[in-house]
Parts: sequence; C-alpha cells; structure tokens
Amino acid sequence: MSSNTATLNLLAVRENDAFHAPIDYILGTFARAAGFNLSIVDPQQLDPITTQPDLLLVYANRTRVAELYGSIRGVECPVMAVERGPFFGSTYLVSPDLPADSATLIAAADDAGFQHHIQRPRPGLAVVTLDLFAATFWFLTRYEEYISSSPDSHGRFLSAHSAAQPAMYDRPLGNHWCERLRGLALELTDRAKAPDQRQGNRATVALTHDVDLLAKYSGLRGVRRALSSLARSGDATTEIRNASLVLAGLRRDPYDCFDDLFTLKERIGVPSTFFLMGGGDHSLDGDYALDDPKIRRILTRARAGKDEIGVHPSYESYLSADMIRTQTEAVAKATGKTIRGSRQHYLRFSTPETLRAVAEAGLEYDSSLSFADRAGFRCGWSGCFQPFDVEKNLVLPIVEIPLIAMDITLAVYEKLESRIALERISNLMEASHVPGGAFVFLWHNTMRDRRAYPGYWDTLEFIFFAAAGSARFATLQTLMNEYKQTAPTAHPQG
Repeated sequence: MSSNTATLNLLAVRENDAFHAPIDYILGTFARAAGFNLSIVDPQQLDPITTQPDLLLVYANRTRVAELYGSIRGVECPVMAVERGPFFGSTYLVSPDLPADSATLIAAADDAGFQHHIQRPRPGLAVVTLDLFAATFWFLTRYEEYISSSPDSHGRFLSAHSAAQPAMYDRPLGNHWCERLRGLALELTDRAKAPDQRQGNRATVALTHDVDLLAKYSGLRGVRRALSSLARSGDATTEIRNASLVLAGLRRDPYDCFDDLFTLKERIGVPSTFFLMGGGDHSLDGDYALDDPKIRRILTRARAGKDEIGVHPSYESYLSADMIRTQTEAVAKATGKTIRGSRQHYLRFSTPETLRAVAEAGLEYDSSLSFADRAGFRCGWSGCFQPFDVEKNLVLPIVEIPLIAMDITLAVYEKLESRIALERISNLMEASHVPGGAFVFLWHNTMRDRRAYPGYWDTLEFIFFAAAGSARFATLQTLMNEYKQTAPTAHPQG
C-alpha cells in the first residue's frame, strides 16, 4: 500500500475493561497529534469489520496481543501492536511510579532507542514492547499528583517532588513518543516518505505576561518589597535612596516598564497574551484595580497591537470556580471582550481541582501547568492538548496550553545568572519545536528591576528580538483556535 499523504485511517483494538476510558483518551490524543483518523473497538466487535482501515493498532497485554491480531478476520492491512504494561492494572491510582524506568523512556524518545523495543514477527506486523501510551498518559494527566503530593508553602507540586528524573522534563517526551509511533505506522503503511503537513519550518512562540504588580515602591506592600530587596542585596543605602527618589517622583519605578515592553513588541511585530487580575485580597495578590489609569493604558496599547487579554485568577482562587468566574467577568467588563483563557497566580494548581474549576467557570483554556521551581515540560508536552480527569474518568471540556518557562523560575528558583538563563531559554525553545508544539514563556514587568534581576531584562529583549526573525509568534487564543480546528479523531465503539 502506498500513498502521497501521511493521513491514514487507524482502527484501534483494546480491551473493554475498567480502563477503557483512559485508554481511549490516550489513543485519541496520539491519533490527533499524528494527524490520523481513528476508530476504537473492543475485541467483540472485530468480526465483521465493514470499513477497511489502513492500519490496525492493537493495544493489549502481551499474552493477548498475538491472540487478538491472530483472530482478526476480514481486515487486510498492516498491524502495529503496542504491548500494554501493568500500569493500567491493579496498582492504578495506588503507585505514583512511571510505567518504565527514566533512562529507558528518555532513550525511547529518539529513533535509535525506540528501535530497541520493536519486534517484527512477520512482514506487515510490528510489536512495540514498551508501553509508551501509558507513559504519555502519566505525563499528560500529571498522574502522580493524584497520588502523592508534598506541596510547598504555596500549595504547589514542584519538580523536586516528582518521581521522574529532572532530565525527563527537559524535552516534551510525550510528543516524541507519539512521533516515534507515528513514524512506525507510516512505515508499515508505506507512507514514510509522505509529506508532513502538520507543521512548517518555523518554531512557534507564545509570549505571555502576568500583570501582578505595577509598582515596587508604593503603599505598605511596596515597603515590604523594599525591605525584602534590602535583605537580599544587603545594600540598605542604595535601596532606601532608590525608594526615596521614586516616591518623590524623581525616578521611574522599576516595575513601571510597560511602555518599554510595548515598544519592543512593536519593533519586532509580535503579539502577546496579558493576564490581568480581576480581584483578590490576599497579601500576595496584585496592587491595582482594573480602572487604574496604568491598566487602562495597557489595555489601549494591547488593543492596538492585537494582543490578547486573559484572566489571572487570584492567589486563593485555584480551588474555586466561583472566584475564577467572578474575576473573569470583571476582566471581561473592563476590556469589553470575552475572556477565553487563564493562568493561575503564583502558578497555584491542584490536580484535578483547578482544571475542573477553570472549566466550570466557563473558560476555554488554561496555561498554568509549569513547575514553579524548574523550567521545562511539566506535562511532557509542547502545544495544546485536552486534559483528562483521572478521578472522574472523563476528558475535561477545556484546552491546556502548558507554560514552558517563567522568568522568575530561572532567576529566583533555579538561581541562574542571566547569561546561563539565555542558554536555558534557547534550549527549551528549540525543544518546543515539534509538530503542534509551542514555546510558551512568561515575562514579568518586574524583571525591569535591574538590581534585583541583573541582566535579565536585556537578556529577554535579546532572545525574543533574535527569535522574531525565525519564529512564528502567536497568542494563546490563536493556538487554541488552531487546535480546535483539527477535528476530533477518536470514535470509541466499545
């Protein structure tokens, strides 16, 4: 069989057991990422098959794989079997462990490592002996966070808490595993050389900004921030002098830099997504109201630059659909536009409660899933995907667009000098460049405080100015819209 197109019709066979819902989810995620049309059946529906597929995919335990593809009648097409490991079994939602060891899974993201797990009993049949579907599910659902959580002082699950080695978060392993399986499927159907229409040559970058604070030296909170800076720097004289000059109107506050940011964006012609706070009275919430003149100027410049406005739900909102909804409505009223997406303040996130709350609040996407303490691919994924609620066994009606890197993570948590951060950002941006992928970066206006974050503002200016010549910049809403335009591919029949 040969074709000049990489799109194929895939018929997947899996057991109709207690795990069919999560398995259908991950099979559908794979097919959508690969650009395949998918139908799913259980073994009792194999005879008769009325529509000939291009490829039969069998996902079953090792003892059942041969039985299933050996008993199929009336299907004349190649077979790709993936052996289902013990992950979907008696320890499901009991053990937080990965479906395989870290070194094996990292190696399988590349073709050479993947080939070690392929058996070819006969022409037209390939058996993958490593359960990459379970591994992808583990990452996309943040499975381990349902089982073991040792939250930090802000209630966040950190990279340091994960059962996965830190290196596993440096690449979007889920995307790569799907690409390896896709490549095998195309090889079996004699389409390996067909053109891939899913992605152009340019990487996609989504530049985002959480508007938390407008001023460093203002009010009681400003005094606390000045004291905190003093404690870090140890230079009381300079800090007090800077605060005095700003409060006297003789120097611009270091956080007051949105004009600089917009000027840069206009020079390189890139849009951004700004997340604004619509409420919250915690001491760590924002220092502004939506009718603040500075916020109005941000909105005016954002409209002129075709930027997107999203909601930045407050510190205490991450478990409350009502709070997220109320604050979204406030931002929508201030902007005169429907708000599509959100990012949680302080990246406070509880799996699955926050995703449920965001969906219940009526939002269409979230972009909060990143570790606060380490930049990288928390979900093992670059680009959009639909989340799955492991407790309720259902796909949630929102899109997740994972945040890949936050400036504060690099500067404060990883404690990187700006020149090292430049290399780290470049590597993550390159790693994000996979079919359907996007490098989502969070750039705060507080980075303009050159004493607190030496070199960072200039580094960020440099890297995004340089990227503008080769990358495609898009808002998160644009990415979501593009994702939604791809038709759902999973059609479970069992």
